[in-house]
Amino acid sequence: MTSTNQAAWLDAVGQPLRVGSADILKAREGEIVVRNRAIAVNPVSCKAQDTGVTVQRWPVLLEYDISGEVYEVGAGVDKFRKGDRVVACVEGPMNPDSRHGAFQLFSVAKTVTVAKIPDNVAFTEACVLPIAFNTAVVSLCAPLGKGFGLPVPSLHPAPSGKTIIVWGASSSVGVLTLQLARAAGIMAIGVASVHNFDLCTSCGAVEMLDYHESSIVQDVVRTVQAVGGSFVGILDCVSIPEQSLKFCIPVLEHLGGGELGILSPQVQPEVSNKITVTHIFGMNEITHAFWRYYITPALEQGKLKCLPKALVVGKGLESLQKALDVLRKGVSAKKVIVEL
Repeated sequence: MTSTNQAAWLDAVGQPLRVGSADILKAREGEIVVRNRAIAVNPVSCKAQDTGVTVQRWPVLLEYDISGEVYEVGAGVDKFRKGDRVVACVEGPMNPDSRHGAFQLFSVAKTVTVAKIPDNVAFTEACVLPIAFNTAVVSLCAPLGKGFGLPVPSLHPAPSGKTIIVWGASSSVGVLTLQLARAAGIMAIGVASVHNFDLCTSCGAVEMLDYHESSIVQDVVRTVQAVGGSFVGILDCVSIPEQSLKFCIPVLEHLGGGELGILSPQVQPEVSNKITVTHIFGMNEITHAFWRYYITPALEQGKLKCLPKALVVGKGLESLQKALDVLRKGVSAKKVIVEL
């Protein structure tokens, strides 16, 4: 049990975060308490502050991505012990119980989405992974209707003969999808800004295309045809109609249809019956096996990299509002992090 705790609360829509006291936490069965050392922020938290989306109860503790040290272990937990260095995906505002929020000194994490991190991986590095990793896993591996139904990543991949497009490939979800696609033997074609091509190629993209080009639709179609394989569809990591979907949908039409994975539940694009739209939701039990068996050895063997790079904007709970403001203004190929 923690002796004290503090948190950065969001009291209402449009309000700045307020640092104040929080519940003293105790790990229950199947849980651990993590002493947070780094917290990442994601665009969904900016939307929560601006509109209240995902919030079930006020005041709320936002976010999902934490890394730190195990402070307490609950009943039935045998994989972790006090002092272990871990990364975790907590349930954040999806759970009305604030114990599970990330924006606090200590957080409760269910062990099904916790993994140990090697000593050579910094907390600020590991913290870029959790919700983006989950979203990438669901996108690729969840059954059709929830994902693309593709082969699962492995430490020893074999070619799958499948081809996908990752639009917004330099985003947090994009670079994790590229890495996991490579680990599943899937050929992934990336679309991003040209200055992020090297990053995406290092993560496994077999070809890269610049979305600024006026011929981007034709370029993508030609590249898919040249790469070959069995084309599956597009994961749109941007999921904004006027920025990405206006290109993704024509690409799919030219290629004869396919899957269109989008990350924003509010976006409902109009498509022909050749295109299947799937809204990707990263909180899915299919991710649990990857947390248990894949993340730690993949990090140890260098087969999973903590990318995009962390952009540390401050230290302490008081810096979390600054982190949201920085993210709201826009970052490229970076994950905004606060140290604790």
